[in-house]
Amino acid sequence: MAAAELSADRHADIFVGQSEMAQLMRRHDWAATPLGPPEHWPESLKVSLRILLTSRFEMWLGWGPDIAFFYNDAYRPTLGIKHPAALAQPTQTLWAEIWDDIKGRLHTVYDKGESTWDRALLLLLERAGYPEETYHTFSYSPLMGDSGKVEGVFCAVTEDTHRILSERRLAALADMASGLAAADRRSTVIAAACASLERAARDLPFSLLYLFDSSGVARRVCCAGIGDAHPLAPLQVDPAQDPLWNAQRVLAGEPHIECPLAAEAGAPSGPWDRPGTHALVVPLAAQGSTRPAGFLVSGVSPVIADPQNAEALETSTAERDRLRDLFRRAPGFMCVLSGPEHVFELVNDSYQQLIGHRAVEGKPVRDALPELAGQGFFELLDNVYRSGAPFVGNALRIMLQREPGAPLAERYVDFVYQPVVDAAGVVSGVFAEGYDVTEKMRAESDLRALNNSLEARITERTRDLEKAVAQLQEESAEREAAQEALRQSQKMEAVGQLTGGIAHDFNNLLQGITGSLDVLKLRLQLGKTDNLERLIAGAMGSAQRAAGLTHRLLAFSRRQPLDPKPVKANQLVAPMEDLLRRTMGENIRIELVLAGGLWTTLCDANQLESAILNLCINARDAMPDGGILTVETSNASLDDGYVNQTRDLKAGQYVCVSVTDTGMGMAPDVLSKAFDPFFTTKPIGQGTGLGLSMIYGFAKQSQGHARLYSEPGRGTSAKIYLPRHHGDDTVAPPLPKIEPDHHTEDGEIILVVEDEPVVRTLVVDLLQGLGYRTVQASDGAEALRILQSPQRVDLLVTDVGLPQMNGRQVFDAARVTRPELMVLFMTGYAENATLANGFLQPGMEMITKPFAMEKLASKVQKMLRPD
Repeated sequence: MAAAELSADRHADIFVGQSEMAQLMRRHDWAATPLGPPEHWPESLKVSLRILLTSRFEMWLGWGPDIAFFYNDAYRPTLGIKHPAALAQPTQTLWAEIWDDIKGRLHTVYDKGESTWDRALLLLLERAGYPEETYHTFSYSPLMGDSGKVEGVFCAVTEDTHRILSERRLAALADMASGLAAADRRSTVIAAACASLERAARDLPFSLLYLFDSSGVARRVCCAGIGDAHPLAPLQVDPAQDPLWNAQRVLAGEPHIECPLAAEAGAPSGPWDRPGTHALVVPLAAQGSTRPAGFLVSGVSPVIADPQNAEALETSTAERDRLRDLFRRAPGFMCVLSGPEHVFELVNDSYQQLIGHRAVEGKPVRDALPELAGQGFFELLDNVYRSGAPFVGNALRIMLQREPGAPLAERYVDFVYQPVVDAAGVVSGVFAEGYDVTEKMRAESDLRALNNSLEARITERTRDLEKAVAQLQEESAEREAAQEALRQSQKMEAVGQLTGGIAHDFNNLLQGITGSLDVLKLRLQLGKTDNLERLIAGAMGSAQRAAGLTHRLLAFSRRQPLDPKPVKANQLVAPMEDLLRRTMGENIRIELVLAGGLWTTLCDANQLESAILNLCINARDAMPDGGILTVETSNASLDDGYVNQTRDLKAGQYVCVSVTDTGMGMAPDVLSKAFDPFFTTKPIGQGTGLGLSMIYGFAKQSQGHARLYSEPGRGTSAKIYLPRHHGDDTVAPPLPKIEPDHHTEDGEIILVVEDEPVVRTLVVDLLQGLGYRTVQASDGAEALRILQSPQRVDLLVTDVGLPQMNGRQVFDAARVTRPELMVLFMTGYAENATLANGFLQPGMEMITKPFAMEKLASKVQKMLRPD
């Protein structure tokens, strides 16, 4: 018995009174909810609950991030069958059917600390097990927690359903009466009635009017809110055969008939988002006869309100008085100001406590609180009233005369000025709500003072640490400078090695060229013309080897002007077998594994062949005692996981050419440097360290990749990945040579621009020998003067690396006055070599030095006579 009394009185100081909801709250197991035991709740929540439970006005409050639901006895009819399980439920769960309508308002309260106000808002509640059209006037106000932040929401509500529906239905009757009063014929009566029914779609989503003819058949004379051909709207109804509207029961005198509507009937829903479930059939009385003149069919609103429920929730004057009581007891200060002068209509006890218990109701704010002049609050009120935009103030300083004759007292307030809008949407006043946060501000000031002294101590303690960090940064900068100097030294060493190697190779090649030419000159002086071809071939061979060295150096720097063409790797690898067998020696077994259905790739075939041969030679050197050399082709698809580990490589389909040996293999530290320029493990004089670097440069320039796999004692596998080519295969053109069709009889004029006299003379002699007329220029400025003159020029042949103006600049300047001019660029410089890869536009071609005269003749012929 004592335990039961203790349970009944538990937390009676929070859940005050003997109302049903107070008793339910005292019995509720709050420890099992996210809110926890009530004794630990914030004081502001406890105060708000006391106000809630002692008021007879409908209200609820929500607390916490889930907006746990509390309500009083007066609010129970609004919940209907949701009561009493609604207590402590998250608001989103409890009112799931209207969450989309109210969540924005709740976010305004929680996120911005602003109040909201709605008058007669339509809400489709499901409080009786079905959707119900209801209207509510309510406000949401923020509830502050002990932290000073919004932790809850307070709602005072009035249900206006009965008033709204009554006014709407009276307006519909008045509309119909007005229309019928002006009708003087049967047709105009029917038209007026139909028009009024059409405008009453909220209560009657669709309507049908039938009149009986002399044969007893009901004929449709009006349809409102429903299509003319709708299956629920037949043109005529035979009472003897009418399963739809029960016309026979109308003739039998029944006052009204309720007809269910099947879902598949597709009944019109009017302005609602769901169809109705039944319709009403009402007889139309005839003057002077007991027999009905016809009947009216009206669809029933799918969200029709329960009249008894609406009556139970009708707002009364007493309830408005209770709202005033709730307003008076609210924990935060509140006041309502009306009109542009901001006349006090209502103030609560907290507001009176703030301003010093003055009689302010009925007075304009400037008269009631004159000390606020010059503090900015009057201007804020004027702006809210004028703009309709709310104002939120946080910790604003206000000076108030709280006692007559006393000096002004300093207070700090958090508050909201919320515009009050009438039914027409016009601002009619301002609602002010807030909290006195003076004590909180003082506590924060004391805390800041403590923080300042703490920061001073921390600054003193960290001074030594800052010095240590500065010293470490200085040492780090010194190390970085030393490393940069080391890198520069290594770079200069590499340049020295490269320069020495190039000088040695070019001296040998130049010796072969100049020696052959000297002997050729001597023989011609002596009149000996036999075996001149051998001397010419020797000079040409040396020149071609010099060109090959230049190409290899450009590949090393990844700036070689490759000549990419569609390549079938199998057709390139297979013919190399004989060469490899002669080169590798008898103790190395060679295996070619060529994939069937191998994709085509786009690359420079000569460079690919050179790369494969270079890799095979490296493999041979790694197997001094013999072994197996495998050259394999395959298709490969590289995914994101692979290419993410590799720089400048895209996922996709590739052709893979791999060279694998069973030699000594490489240790991890050697493998990591294998592609580095000048890195070699071979003895001095047996390797330059450029081979693998040039292969890597060729693969990268071809939009591919090269990779090495190796284990000591097990061998090495080198893989070259080249992107798949989806275009058509091309047949390799025959080697160029002077043909009869290289000659011209049209006398085209070619401007030759070359700063090297020997090269310019050779090109001019060749072109003149082919029948072309030529104009010469030794630099870009001279060429541009010719091009800007009336001189006819059919083709511009120019070196790229000219002094002052380069060849491309000359061509671009000439195009201004000669838009149809074509150009053939000649280049021998690495920095211009990349012109061949994406630079050339229509009307441009390029030829790389050194070039065969036959190739130059072919290029000129192709440009001047493309057909």
